[in-house]
Amino acid sequence: MIKKMNAQVKTILLGTLFTRIALFMSAPFLVIYLSNSCHFSAIEIGYILGINPLVSVLCSPVGGYLSDKIRFYTLLIYTPIFWGIIFISFFFATTFPQFLVLNALNGFCYVIFEPTAKRTLSLFSPAEQRLSVYNFRYAAINLGAFLGPLLNLLFTGTSSLVSYLILGGIYIVYGLTALLTMRKVPLISEQRTETCTVISKERTPSIYAYVFLLIGVTFSYFSYAQFNSTVPQFLTTHSFFSSGATLYSSMLMINAAVILLLQFPIMRFAKRISSFSAMIISNVLFAGSLFLLPNATMLFVFFLIVLSYSLGELFLGVRFDYLVDQLAPQGKKGLYFGLAEIPKLGNSLGPVVGAYLIQVFSLAAAQKVFFTLALITLGGSLFMQISSRITK
Repeated sequence: MIKKMNAQVKTILLGTLFTRIALFMSAPFLVIYLSNSCHFSAIEIGYILGINPLVSVLCSPVGGYLSDKIRFYTLLIYTPIFWGIIFISFFFATTFPQFLVLNALNGFCYVIFEPTAKRTLSLFSPAEQRLSVYNFRYAAINLGAFLGPLLNLLFTGTSSLVSYLILGGIYIVYGLTALLTMRKVPLISEQRTETCTVISKERTPSIYAYVFLLIGVTFSYFSYAQFNSTVPQFLTTHSFFSSGATLYSSMLMINAAVILLLQFPIMRFAKRISSFSAMIISNVLFAGSLFLLPNATMLFVFFLIVLSYSLGELFLGVRFDYLVDQLAPQGKKGLYFGLAEIPKLGNSLGPVVGAYLIQVFSLAAAQKVFFTLALITLGGSLFMQISSRITK
């Protein structure tokens, strides 16, 4: 499959791998640097970290619109170069306003580059390769998430932002590489097969199906966010666990291992079912993992929770981008990929709702907290089912 891919697709996939390795080598440790070296308050750090996803969500329509209106190779060349300069600037920043502006620009570059990269993958890959191409991209992201933190511990540490110099340099190299490869091969003609034209642009229900899909996936992100907020609070404070922090670290490591080991087997299985079915399965798996969490004291249940959570993440990752590509009318793929960032509002709402439920019920009544969260999550399946019916 890789041999069949053209230079444009290979450039984006390899660029994704190396930039994500560098990104995960840098970004997760920014909060430690801001606290220990810059001595910012918790509120200041919260603003710096929070402005990135806020800008990403608010500007997602702008990024998608620009992706459709500006030639793809212009954005793929100059956005990474500008983005690299921003990352390098992190190394020289010292004040709160500087970090705030830089992380806002970081989020803005993200919403311009991501829909452009996905749109380009769609343009330069035949319909029969497209699902595999999106899965290779997802694999590159996961591999970067696995290798990045390890490389940080081996080579840079958390006492400085040297890794941001490396990150910025890699993005600039990515842009220069795109300059050499993006204009060489003509676009592959769009192959209008049954699988890639679930909805044609002439059919008015298209936008309604897409909106209901985004609402449904927001519930999945809502559930996913609990594993970065409510779940660690439960594991680290509950009296049933002698070392909740160790248990949570084990959960993250097992999750990473399951993702890397099972991605391609899940990809092969997912080809046999519809994209909507994969989304619904993902949502149900997320809900199931939350429902089982109060019983995590039993080893078998603990592994079942992590497996369910990991499989939910996999089904979401391997089919969401492909389903967006299926639903997007020709000429508007950039806009649709840009708007696909909106469900990440669930990442913001999830911790807030989880914290509110903890306040209402307390972690002593964990069954009520996680049953409510699981029930809310399942609401996403209803919207996904409505989206699926609209397309029929």
